[in-house]
Amino acid sequence: MSLDINKFIGIPWRFRHDSFDGCDCVGLARLFYREHGWRDDFTDGRPVTEYHSFSVWRRLYTYCVKHMQKVEISDLEYGDFVIFAIDGDIHTGVYIGYGRLLAMQVPTIENFSKSTIYHQAWWKPYFRYAFRRKL
Repeated sequence: MSLDINKFIGIPWRFRHDSFDGCDCVGLARLFYREHGWRDDFTDGRPVTEYHSFSVWRRLYTYCVKHMQKVEISDLEYGDFVIFAIDGDIHTGVYIGYGRLLAMQVPTIENFSKSTIYHQAWWKPYFRYAFRRKL
């Protein structure tokens, strides 16, 4: 099942939010999954107070390894969760097919950045990991 992707475009960046009124990068993936009726929520139950520490990203990676299946960039499918890094900052998105990635604009700036679609030529050099939900 796929939804109209257009409803996910233009959502403003807001730290620790996951709704159409505002999302951070992980919140956007959480919203996308929730709207599809998928169970993954990308949380280990502990609060996140900021995204710039290595431990937060290690927790996210650990969640993905434990709850999802790791996939290669050449095997991406609709709904796969993608982690990419730009200038030392980690970002996430959701693969929506045909080389496109739904993600927050980079850099992320409160009330300025919005969700958008990046084409593979832009995000592929920054790719680090991808995970697929377990059915």
